[in-house]
Amino acid sequence: MGRCCSKEDVETYTAKEGISKNIVDLQNVVKESAWKRYSNSRQKDFPTAVEKVRLDFDWTGVKFIPTKPNYSDHGIVQYESNILFESVFKNNSNQEQHHSLKTEQQTTGTCKSSITKGYTTGFNVGLTLSAPSDIVGTTAGFSKGFSVENTLANEDQRTMTWSAEGVLLVEKQSMLTAKLQITEKQSSYTFTTNVAVKGEVIVTFYERKNNRYLMEYRASIRTILVQKKDKFKDDKGKIFVEDIDGTAYVKVEGECIFKYGIKQEIIINQNSIKEQNTLS
Repeated sequence: MGRCCSKEDVETYTAKEGISKNIVDLQNVVKESAWKRYSNSRQKDFPTAVEKVRLDFDWTGVKFIPTKPNYSDHGIVQYESNILFESVFKNNSNQEQHHSLKTEQQTTGTCKSSITKGYTTGFNVGLTLSAPSDIVGTTAGFSKGFSVENTLANEDQRTMTWSAEGVLLVEKQSMLTAKLQITEKQSSYTFTTNVAVKGEVIVTFYERKNNRYLMEYRASIRTILVQKKDKFKDDKGKIFVEDIDGTAYVKVEGECIFKYGIKQEIIINQNSIKEQNTLS
C-alpha cells in the first residue's frame, strides 16, 4: 500500500493564505478520498509517495447552486456627497449672457463582499448571489445580483451615468458657478445561504517526473460531502454540511457592503464680479 497524504496535505482542510478556519477547501477533502482510492488500486510501478504524484482536479462537472440569501437588516448606513463637475461662467460685459450647460459624468456603484464561513475549491468560490430587496429596487445596477469569485475580498462594480443639460443666464458683470453633486449611500449587510453542490468531480493522477498518466478518480461530490461532513466544522464545532432529499448543501455566510449614487443636484451660485473679488 502507498502511504496516504501527509498531514499538511489532507488534515488541513481549511483554506490557506490566512483565510478563516470556518472556510473549508473542498479540494483538500476530495484529495483525501482520491488518494485513498489511488493507494488501494494503484499498480506496482506507480509511485507510492504523494510528493511524486500530481493531481489535476476537474470541477466542470460540479454545479454550485445557491438558495436565496437571508440578509440582516442593513446596519450602519452612511451618506457621502461629491462634486463630479464644476463649470464657471464669467461675464465681464454690460449685457446679460446665455450659456448652454451640458455634461455627462459617471460614477461606479460597488458591492464589496467576503465569505466568513463556507467553502472554496482551491481559491475559487464562483457564486452569484441575489442582492437584498432594498438594493434591487434602486438604480444601483445590482438587480441581477453580485458575484463572489473567491474567499478574499471581492468587488463587483456597476457604472452609473449622470447628466445635466440646460441654459444658464449670466447677469452682466457677474460670475456664475454650476456644480453637479452626487450623493452616494453605503449600506452594510451580513448574509447566509445554503449552496446545493451537485455533480461529479474528476481527479487525474500523473507521475511528476515524466508526466505519465497513472489513473483517474471519479466520484459524486454529494457522496464525498456526506462521508466527510465532519470535516466541515466551524470554530464552534457545528457541522455546516447537510444532506436534504439526496442533495448536499454547504452553508455559506458572509458580509457585503453596497455603495451607490442615489441623488444628483445641480448647484448654481451667481455673484457680481465685484462681490466675487471681495470674497476672494
